[in-house]
Amino acid sequence: MVADPLCQQRYHCTHEAGVHSVGLTWVSKLHKFLQSDEEDKDNLQELASEQRCIVEHILCTRPLSSSSSAPVRGFWIVSDLSLGATMICITSAHECLTRPLLSSIRPPSPPLLCSRPGLGLGSSPLRGLAEDSFEQHIRNILARNSTNPLVLRAGEKDCSPPPPECLQLLSRATQVFREEYILKQDLAREEMEHRVKLLCGQKNKQMEDLALCREERKSLREMAERLADKYEDAKYRQEAIMNRMKRVLGSLRYQLPVLSDSEKDMRKELQTINDQLHHLGNGIKQVREWTHCLAQPVR
Repeated sequence: MVADPLCQQRYHCTHEAGVHSVGLTWVSKLHKFLQSDEEDKDNLQELASEQRCIVEHILCTRPLSSSSSAPVRGFWIVSDLSLGATMICITSAHECLTRPLLSSIRPPSPPLLCSRPGLGLGSSPLRGLAEDSFEQHIRNILARNSTNPLVLRAGEKDCSPPPPECLQLLSRATQVFREEYILKQDLAREEMEHRVKLLCGQKNKQMEDLALCREERKSLREMAERLADKYEDAKYRQEAIMNRMKRVLGSLRYQLPVLSDSEKDMRKELQTINDQLHHLGNGIKQVREWTHCLAQPVR
């Protein structure tokens, strides 16, 4: 038995009939319970309710009891972006095979920055919807509990196995394909058809609402145009009334006995000019008298 280098909860066992993968989903919870100081009954009940393990038959080199043993020479686990978690096996015939591992047993993902306390003021409302999304629901339906291993025939190729054992192997493989593939795909198809039906109904309802919104927008636009015309008419009438009021106020101002400020200023200016003319006349008179005196002969 060899521990998986990518996942601490998974171990791989090689034997004369092939390779098995064993997933212990309760290991992390057991470590957490053992590291805790006080006994927690809830954790004990949770550990008791956990399933014992998840076993996956990766490679079968002895499909029948009459087949000869052919253990693998070696294997290794790699992680690639295109392949995912994959096991590379070297068979007894020195052939290299690659087999994907179940995605139900995987190492825990590191916590996101948004999930750490104190880094965000609030959680996004879309996060709850993303956790229970329809895509995840379909993935849960299509999740396989068991798979058919890759069967390799060892021993003499000309030696045919007994028909009952072949029939039993075929029946078992057919049952797995029916239960883990066909039935689950049919269930997923029914769920998707039901979801499509709901989405079509929502789409039709939204199209009706959109048509109503377009009609309301059209009516509001026509109403806005009418209001704009009324506003322009009212503005024109208001300007005409204001000009008429200005003319009336101007005519009333001219008819008032009280002088305006400009008229008062003009009166002061005219009085100043009159005073200046009076002084100027006196000066001219004095100049004439003085000239007349100078023009008389001296006796």
